[in-house]
Amino acid sequence: SKCQAIGRLSVKVGDLIREKGYPTDPPGLIVSVGDLRTKEPYKVLCFYSATPIAFSKEYIQEQCEVINESR
Repeated sequence: SKCQAIGRLSVKVGDLIREKGYPTDPPGLIVSVGDLRTKEPYKVLCFYSATPIAFSKEYIQEQCEVINESR
């Protein structure tokens, strides 16, 4: 699994996200949001990787959910 978002979710740096299809997986942390016109604007620090992984806007916004928003 990767990490997740609801509908056209607004995701920002510091948010913890989880893939909707894998609710028991540890969350990923949004560490950067680049130009949303690029192929993979989101960088997410996932539990299985020592370095952030790039994800597409579609994946993050449609397949993931924010589980606690950063303030």
